Amino acid sequence: MGMSGPGIDVRMAAPADADALERAGATVFDNEVRRAWLTAFFASPSNLLAIALADGEVVGMASGIAYGHPDKPLQLFVNEVGVSERFQRRGVGARLVRTLLERGRELGCVEAWVASELDNPAARALYASVGGVEDAERAVVYVFPLAGATGSADA
Repeated sequence: MGMSGPGIDVRMAAPADADALERAGATVFDNEVRRAWLTAFFASPSNLLAIALADGEVVGMASGIAYGHPDKPLQLFVNEVGVSERFQRRGVGARLVRTLLERGRELGCVEAWVASELDNPAARALYASVGGVEDAERAVVYVFPLAGATGSADA
């Protein structure tokens, strides 16, 4: 299900969008999109990607993962949201997140969650605007570099 608006179509991405996603590159994503990684992303039905298109150009994305756990029902982790600078502050990010949340509901996810830096007021305002409620418990992120792992940034 997509959400359209003036000049911008927001919908779930599919493998057929690969060329457009590669052209979006670092204007929407943190880094350049690589075909092998994109193919692997789409190969897993747990990976979700909402995209915003203006005249066929990808100008925004929201990625997530629908995941289960042995002691919890299906949940949606919202991984990242990116909108090209020239399309920011136009509601595109909110439409992307809503589209991703709707897909999570369709899959049977009972909850969605996202983490944001405390000093990122734009992201925090975005998540609050679509109904997100800040958890009172603060978390700390740990990173485990897995040098030499297949699919590393050097690949």
